[in-house]
Amino acid sequence: MLGSVAVAALLRIGLEAGLGDMIDPFPNYMTFYPAVLLATLAAGARGGMLATLMSTALVAALWPTPAWAIYTTLFLATAGATVLVGRAIRTAVLHGAEIETRFRVFQEHALDGFIILEPIWQEERLADFRCVYANPAAERMAPAGTGAFAGRAIGDILPPDLAELMIERLRPVFDAGAADDIEVARRIDGQIRHFRSSAMPLLDGLAVTFRDVTAQRISEDTLRAGEARVRALVDSLPQLIWSAQSDGAYDYLSPQWIAFTGAPAEAHRGEAWLEAVHPEDRDAVAQAWRQAVNGGLPYAIEHRLRRADGAWRWVQARASAMRGRNGEVRRWFGACSDVTEIIEARSLLETRVAERTRELERSIAQRVEAEAALAQAQRLETVGRLTGGVAHDFNNLLTVVIGGLDMILTNPQDTARVTRLAEAALAAGRRGERLTRQLLAFSRRQELKLEAVEVQALIEQIEPLVRRAIGEDVTLSIRCPEPVGAGLLDSAQFEAALLNLVVNAVDATPPGRGDIEIAVERMAQAVDEAPEALAGDFVVVSVSDNGAGMEPATLERAFEPFFTTKEVGKGTGLGLAQVYGFVKQIGGAVTIDSSVGFGTTVRLFLPAAPGGTKTEAAAAPGELGDWGRGVRVLLVEDDAAVRAMTESLLAELGCQVESAADGPAALERLHGGERYDLLISDIVMPGGMSGVELARAAHARDARLPIVLTTGYAGERLAQGASELAWPLLRKPFRAEQLSLAMREALDRNREAAL
Repeated sequence: MLGSVAVAALLRIGLEAGLGDMIDPFPNYMTFYPAVLLATLAAGARGGMLATLMSTALVAALWPTPAWAIYTTLFLATAGATVLVGRAIRTAVLHGAEIETRFRVFQEHALDGFIILEPIWQEERLADFRCVYANPAAERMAPAGTGAFAGRAIGDILPPDLAELMIERLRPVFDAGAADDIEVARRIDGQIRHFRSSAMPLLDGLAVTFRDVTAQRISEDTLRAGEARVRALVDSLPQLIWSAQSDGAYDYLSPQWIAFTGAPAEAHRGEAWLEAVHPEDRDAVAQAWRQAVNGGLPYAIEHRLRRADGAWRWVQARASAMRGRNGEVRRWFGACSDVTEIIEARSLLETRVAERTRELERSIAQRVEAEAALAQAQRLETVGRLTGGVAHDFNNLLTVVIGGLDMILTNPQDTARVTRLAEAALAAGRRGERLTRQLLAFSRRQELKLEAVEVQALIEQIEPLVRRAIGEDVTLSIRCPEPVGAGLLDSAQFEAALLNLVVNAVDATPPGRGDIEIAVERMAQAVDEAPEALAGDFVVVSVSDNGAGMEPATLERAFEPFFTTKEVGKGTGLGLAQVYGFVKQIGGAVTIDSSVGFGTTVRLFLPAAPGGTKTEAAAAPGELGDWGRGVRVLLVEDDAAVRAMTESLLAELGCQVESAADGPAALERLHGGERYDLLISDIVMPGGMSGVELARAAHARDARLPIVLTTGYAGERLAQGASELAWPLLRKPFRAEQLSLAMREALDRNREAAL
């Protein structure tokens, strides 16, 4: 600004020196207008106004004139206008520069190519176009070896064939003055490249933009090929393909679906596809589809679909959801596969499996029955061996009973003698009772019932029965040096197993020199010590003999069912197998140690019971009291002698007794309105009604009636075990004390239930 004013002053001095003689008076402000304009262009309006003031001050100081005030006023006015013009010029120049800068930056970083062309005329004919500007993107997309675009004609830049195509494309745009937007494919550097281009007319030229879209088009010649392959694959699949919107409405059905159902796709859009589903399956299919759509869950269901010929075919329908970035369902894709043959085969297989299962169950039941029958035969075989010894014992008992009663009748006045003989007869009768119970327990057929039983006491109890089985020629010894406690077992099954082992031992011993020992001990076994990897506390019962022993081959098969070394007719081969099965059932183990010439030892490892032992409550001797006086009892017993004896016992207790010989007669009395305080009934009776059935009928009629059941041997007629009956069970033969206890138990139980 200051420099421009100084230059203007020096210029005036020079002009005055050179032209002063020619111009008089010389104008003072003429050279300062350029200074004002330059100051405005350089520094804006402020710079122009400052230059104006400085110029005025300089003229006033150096070249004062009489008309200075007039000239100064004119200068200020015209200089102000110059400032305004300069400011406008400066603004336009700066804006243009900014636009140019932005344009340059944009073009340098643009992905699209951009060129500006001007026409080349030859004899008034548009022959070519010259490139006056090309951005870097355009230079990068040029064919290899082309060089820079600026200042060169299209014919010089491109090969002749490409140049001709370019000129022919641009000539109509220039002539018509209207832009175009086209996509062209050109072979450049040996490759086909695709360009999206637009040409726009300028005042005297053209602006052309272009973008290389080769990669996009290849991705699309690829996408379309993939779509074609997918469509070809879908069309070749046997499944019925479909897709649905996010709300579950079907909007695409494959040609297979259309061919299968025989209806156009429009007929099954939305939810109309359900019309092709079997009516019996429709609700389930619709519900499953709604649950999948609402919850975004996978859809999988089997249902029937109507084919074009009207046949119903089973299909397996599946669908999966296509989800967006946020997990929302955007679309469903599904397929239906015809699985009719699979369903029919599965149904046939299930039918055959069911039939085979029933056959197998029948076979198992028959096998169980056969094994039970064979086991029973084994028991009966053993009972047959006991017959002689048992008959001998019973004859001894009957001798005591009959002889004692005979002597009592000959002299009934001798009270001391009668008492002594009666006690002997009673003791013999009790021994007979125990022997009968052991025989019944051994021979009966029942399911396994585990109880805590004192093993040593149980062996001592059945010792007489065992001795009868082995005969007098064999020595039997029992060794139990210290108490062993209780074992968890079934008493009857254990007695049968022990008797089987003793009988087998007798058969193995030499005639007249047999020696058998039963030993009982308690052992604590570790896993690596116990047989068959069993561990814990065991009561071990061993049966040893001094027989011939077994060879290794025989020892390996000792537990096989029906394997026996005995002669035909002398053994079933079930003895050891039955023992093995019983011990395995209760969670124990069996071992055999045998050597030829050194005898055999069989050990039963019986699990030790964690709690107490099983004991039978013995009736306490003494006075019976008069608690039963006036109690009305209905006695049901088919045996007249037993009925008479029981009536006498009840009368001794002070009871009022009425009797019936069978269940129907007793039931008739109950229905007749008679009131009784107690019902006592035998279990096994004629007339088609057992004591258990009578008790149930009486209980149904009057739940407050106390009931006592009696039995000598119920056998198969007792549908439930004694411990499972709802009423006390009194076993025959019973004494007055036992009858009294059973009656009081029933009456007390009834009173407690009534409270």
